[in-house]
Amino acid sequence: MKAKRRTFGNFFVRVGTGFLAFWLVVMGAFTLLMGQQRAKLMLSEMENKAEFFDGDFGKYLLDSKQRGTDDTAQLRRALRWQCFRIDSKDPPNVQIVETAITDKNGAVLQGNRWWLTLRDGETDYDVDMGDQPQKVCEAILVGSAMTEELSAPFPEMTFEAWVDGDQAYLKSVTVRPTKEVSGSWEPTGEVNTFECVYDENRVKNLPLKTMRWASVSCPGPNDLAAKQLAASLTSPARLALREWAENPSGANSSEEIVRPWLVRKFQRTMKHCDFVDGSYVLMSYAAEGYPLKACLPILVPAGAISFTLAMLCAVILSFALLRVWRRQERVEQVRRETTAALAHELKTPLSVLSAAAELLEDNLAPEKQAHYFDVIQTQAQRMDDSVRKMLELSRLETGVQALRREEFPLAALAQERLAAALPADGSLHTELASDNEYMVNADRALLARALDALLENAVQHTPEGGCITVRIANGMLSVANTGDAIPNHALPRLWEAYYQADPSRSTKGDGLGLSIAKTVFDLHGYTCGAENTDAGPKFWFKFA
Repeated sequence: MKAKRRTFGNFFVRVGTGFLAFWLVVMGAFTLLMGQQRAKLMLSEMENKAEFFDGDFGKYLLDSKQRGTDDTAQLRRALRWQCFRIDSKDPPNVQIVETAITDKNGAVLQGNRWWLTLRDGETDYDVDMGDQPQKVCEAILVGSAMTEELSAPFPEMTFEAWVDGDQAYLKSVTVRPTKEVSGSWEPTGEVNTFECVYDENRVKNLPLKTMRWASVSCPGPNDLAAKQLAASLTSPARLALREWAENPSGANSSEEIVRPWLVRKFQRTMKHCDFVDGSYVLMSYAAEGYPLKACLPILVPAGAISFTLAMLCAVILSFALLRVWRRQERVEQVRRETTAALAHELKTPLSVLSAAAELLEDNLAPEKQAHYFDVIQTQAQRMDDSVRKMLELSRLETGVQALRREEFPLAALAQERLAAALPADGSLHTELASDNEYMVNADRALLARALDALLENAVQHTPEGGCITVRIANGMLSVANTGDAIPNHALPRLWEAYYQADPSRSTKGDGLGLSIAKTVFDLHGYTCGAENTDAGPKFWFKFA
């Protein structure tokens, strides 16, 4: 069965798939290793911050002597505002510090979700911003100039809110942009109203007031853009961490989750405080980090470079495999051609031997018997020559026959072999020309065998009355003959065993002579070749 034709794409798909699988395994292991190392670093950073918050800074926050005032409301607000400054701005961590004042039943009375304070006359109201959407938070942050996006001139902001004691619940936020006109700020006429989220059952029967903002102490870094900070305040991850941090059921507890893709740190401690109701504060720290996300600046270039190298190796290996496959295909083709040629070479004499042997069984005249005995002897000699040449080629190719070098004149050897190769009828003309004696150091017997092959090939393909020319010049010996040119596609294959440029003329030779000659030249380190000239084909080898 004929083998399927292979292309570079066939090999690249197979090799590339293997390299891709290997790359995925290596990059996966490298990614997990990097993530695990970064996770440990993140956890260490979180533990240090939690220890600082729970230790020295916690003592400072909860000591009323550090404030210089006896106003309980101011002390409680200072407690909340101070904690805001610890909130992390380093991506990809989400870190929340909570100081939740609880009552005797564990209900949260104050936490850092109350970062907006409204004023009505001389009265201030704390606003719970924990459930407000991002657009509301962003509008308030921009209007209060709490971020890098300072508005100049500042817009006018008014709030509709229900009040209950010292707390307020937002209904809406109205923003009226202003512009500078003759040194004063005047409204532009544009009015933007943002509806807020509120619990209808909680605000039922509470008075609704219109107020202005008194202060904003947003729980986050102040050097972020308003949109970034608002997105952080309302992100699901932050809300989940805040809910955990404000839960008083697990006071004096901690929990850690360390994975290559996620690190979490929870810590809650109940602390004594001399200026809050019940004399205790739940101090909570919650953090969440994404190690693999933090490793992306390293993983992306490393992955891209390693993937490129893997694909480059796949391309190189695919080309190498394609060359090996083509070489094997060529060897297989030569094997098939050699088998066919050998079968043809032995079939003819065997057929003649069989026919002659059958005829000898009959009672033939003595002269007839002598004729058939001569035929049998000739065909047997022909088969013996073919087998002898095959064995000779095999010995030369395997290096069994060692070179016996000696120094001798090449022109004399060429003259000797030319005379021996000429047919007895003298129908061919010859010419030998040499511009020097050219002493060579070679195996004389083997080189004579190679010259015989070149000359026998020339004699076989030169028509009657043609000319064979042997020239030695410039370190090269050439054998040229008049006759038909060799097809160009056959020139590279003339030195192959059993190859016939014209199969119809195969009876002139067994196809082993030129192959034996090339093997001899290769053993001596000589280069050889064949070409067509205006007069006819020419075979040559360079000995110098």
